[in-house]
Amino acid sequence: MGDSNGLAFIFGALLAAGIAYFFLGSNGKTSSPTILATTGPVLHPSEYRKFKLTKKVVLSPNTARYRFELPTPESTLGLPIGRHIQVMVPVNGSPVARSYTPTSTDNDRGYFELVVKTYESGAVSSYLHHMQVGDEVSVRGPRGTFQYKPNMVRALGMVAGGTGITPMYQIIQHILANPEDKTRVSVVFANVSEEDILLREQLELWAADHDQFDIHYVLNNPPAEWTGG
Repeated sequence: MGDSNGLAFIFGALLAAGIAYFFLGSNGKTSSPTILATTGPVLHPSEYRKFKLTKKVVLSPNTARYRFELPTPESTLGLPIGRHIQVMVPVNGSPVARSYTPTSTDNDRGYFELVVKTYESGAVSSYLHHMQVGDEVSVRGPRGTFQYKPNMVRALGMVAGGTGITPMYQIIQHILANPEDKTRVSVVFANVSEEDILLREQLELWAADHDQFDIHYVLNNPPAEWTGG
């Protein structure tokens, strides 16, 4: 991921498509979900396990943050930074799975969170949109081959659009939470309108508090007073 100058670039989806090109894609047949045991690893790479929705926060008209409960308050998801999970739900009687990157990390105990944009034709995102607290989804992982390691490069350049920010968000917070990780992070975050900028409050808090992190917004339809790109 680094060149001779130690600079690495991680690419998310451009515009507001919300799909991150982050070495993510994974294929494979779905299997029947099982009830999650309260001991041992929370995630299983091939076996789907069930997790209960405990909280839903609407971030924009078509995007929400979903919090799912882990077996105990001290449980961690067990997802290496840079990897993602596969979420399976029933759609018209058949299992449908999609890959998502949690915005939480293993520093967050007792739960994991997903930020998901609902698409009219999106089978899994529409299912999540209509979930009620107490409903369950089936999850397996880790998926993917990339894994971030502290100080693996001198600097990371990230380009993301829409919910494609979530794989970047996962790595950014991991870097900034580790005082020993000196990696510099620069993000270009593209969206259609200002209202579409997800996780903006936290991103700007990080930028204000950490000299090693900066973010630049790009909009397709900027308001008159917009000073970004």
